[in-house]
Amino acid sequence: MSDPTYTVWVKTGTEALGGTDSNVYVMLFGANGRTDWIFLPPQDVFAFEENALDKFVLLAPDVGDLSRVCVAHDASADSGWFVEYVKVQRHSDGREWMFNFHQWVGDEEAGRRSVCADA
Repeated sequence: MSDPTYTVWVKTGTEALGGTDSNVYVMLFGANGRTDWIFLPPQDVFAFEENALDKFVLLAPDVGDLSRVCVAHDASADSGWFVEYVKVQRHSDGREWMFNFHQWVGDEEAGRRSVCADA
């Protein structure tokens, strides 16, 4: 597993105070199983802020054709986060999946720190 397996784009919505400075994680579900929670390290101070589109290249097991994606944060800072969508591309064949969330993740905003969307 030395080559990157996936590219993941995370779109934060335009809602007021919709960004987060908390640590963000993703989990991929596919026909062949699921990954563990994968930390998405912020590329700069603007990561996961309102209207941001953040890109991550992941070294992860190929779980087959994707059926579900979950995102989460640890509520460590500015925890309310409005997730618009997550797009995933598998490097081996270029296949892409879009997962529309359009919902809040956060204790105060939604009563939860993780949320999932199906393909």
